Amino acid sequence: MMCMTKPALLSGLALAAFAAIPVAAQVQPLKKAVADDIFADHPSMDQNATVMPAADAKPVAAIFAERPIGDASVARLPGGGWILTGTSLRTGARHGVELWRSADAKTWTRVGPAKISGNGIKVGDVSERYLAPSVTVAGDALYLAFSDKTGCARIAIGSAATPGGAFAASPCLVEDASDVSLFIDNDGKGYLVWGGGMIARLVPGFQKIAEAPRFLKPDQTLFAKHPPVGKDWPVRTRIGTRGATMTRDGDKYILVASETTGRMRTATEDLFVAEAPTPYGPFTMRALAVPHAGRGSLVRMDDGKLAAVYNPKCDDGFALFCEQVGLAPLERAPDGRLRQAASVITEDSAVAARKPLVTTESMRDPSVTLGGDGYYYLVGTLDGYGYHRPEGGVKLWRSADLKTWDDAGFIWKWEGLGYDFGDNIAELWAPEIKWVERDKTYYLAFSVMERGVGGKTWLYRSTSGKPDGPYENVTKSYFVKGIDGFPFEDDDGLYFLWGGGSIGKLNAKRDGFDGPVRTLVDADGDHVGYEGNGLIKVNGVYFLTGAEWHGPLRTHGTYDMMYGTSKTLFGPYSQRRMGAPHGGHGTAFKDKQGNYWYTMFGNDPTAPWRMQFGLVPIDIGDPASIGVPRIDAVRD
Repeated sequence: MMCMTKPALLSGLALAAFAAIPVAAQVQPLKKAVADDIFADHPSMDQNATVMPAADAKPVAAIFAERPIGDASVARLPGGGWILTGTSLRTGARHGVELWRSADAKTWTRVGPAKISGNGIKVGDVSERYLAPSVTVAGDALYLAFSDKTGCARIAIGSAATPGGAFAASPCLVEDASDVSLFIDNDGKGYLVWGGGMIARLVPGFQKIAEAPRFLKPDQTLFAKHPPVGKDWPVRTRIGTRGATMTRDGDKYILVASETTGRMRTATEDLFVAEAPTPYGPFTMRALAVPHAGRGSLVRMDDGKLAAVYNPKCDDGFALFCEQVGLAPLERAPDGRLRQAASVITEDSAVAARKPLVTTESMRDPSVTLGGDGYYYLVGTLDGYGYHRPEGGVKLWRSADLKTWDDAGFIWKWEGLGYDFGDNIAELWAPEIKWVERDKTYYLAFSVMERGVGGKTWLYRSTSGKPDGPYENVTKSYFVKGIDGFPFEDDDGLYFLWGGGSIGKLNAKRDGFDGPVRTLVDADGDHVGYEGNGLIKVNGVYFLTGAEWHGPLRTHGTYDMMYGTSKTLFGPYSQRRMGAPHGGHGTAFKDKQGNYWYTMFGNDPTAPWRMQFGLVPIDIGDPASIGVPRIDAVRD
């Protein structure tokens, strides 16, 4: 059975509100981080964005689906036609190099396998299966680069006018090579490129290498002031791990390579890019150019712009398709780096198709509750990365339909907090608003982070029973040490959740705990989310949500919502699983129609927006799972 369509995500509920939601007309620029700000180069900064889809962006569509292939390589033929090759998978002939040509990149004609011979290779030898072949066209010649059955890199030369004709194979150029490609510069010089970034110039005629191979990586002087640490170390050592290819764009040499990073907690193979003034460097820091692209080359489109081959594996649960071939157009970001164009979407999830709902202010850690009056209420971290004392406070928004949100102004400010921070910097983070039915009022939790000290969380209660307060502190000081407080109402009382899973039942006065404080963990004893925990109960099942980073942390990682389930509040919860990609620190809630949503603010470079409030539709069921619908379910 051919695996040409990726496994479906959860089918999704038929939500009327899935239609694209209009963005507010007024857009306020995000606060710029100051030079000494710890968030100066945070992934949520627009300067790091990989995807910035336009309102009318469309998912990448397959242009080739004749048979399943991987490691696709596409080139342009003289006169504007197209030639394609790749690794043949499962069906049909699997030896040699398969070729397809097309006049319009829509209808393809098979012209392979290529008739390659010479230097020990015989035409039609079924023992020769060439993995990850690539195709290059220069003038009237068509070049196939591949690794033979012994691991030797070879180049076969044929005619671009007759790609189904004969190809003359070179001798072994390099041993133990994989993912071989050929780059021909404007002056006719050829370079063999392979692996994750190996390169060697070839002699004229491309029958042997002219120099010792070298490995291409980012210029190390770029890391002098801010060396990468922890999970970020790959950005220093390489552009990618496989499928390196090179092309030229004006006076820039572009190196692309793919890498599977574990982003989104799946086998996400992304295409990375770096540029240099020469084929040998010095290269820029790597940038994620096309999420989910798989191993792919670059090709010039009819409009003269570059596009990346989009050819994901079926292991990637969030790719739009798999083992077929598409083209993702590229554009230059404001800082000049290449990234996927705003006209395309490369991720198959309801998240990728969403738009922010409040664009007049930056927002992080959004919290929504359905109030006792039938309105929805929203709070979140404002002013970039939190108001600095004594500025600002907690602002409230109100909505009747989850589409239009009205600014109701500040409901809490720093005055009267009753805590002395001295001269230290104190930032207001992660407010959480909750309507508590048994108390007939609203609770407001928020955290204050002190530089060099850590975080503390306060708990306030509306004395009027109204969402705009006034609010009073349930104690005379902070309620708990730690951040990300979350009030949760269960059948037997009101609980308070914070940090990475600490929870306690509030007493009758709500000024302390009635009983011990416990820690919620999954079946492996791990936290479900290291921050931003929340709870929702559906049909007797508790869903514990939380935020986790996956992949390279401050460069190309994904800030995802994880979850675990339990039939009892204190668990243990099921092994943590992915709930909503890019969801991170948010709140799950049920709307008036019985549909479920998760709040999201965009905290990573591959989120469809950054630091603004939006909503993601989620499915809760099975009876104990959370998932996001596929992108086509959102658009129907």
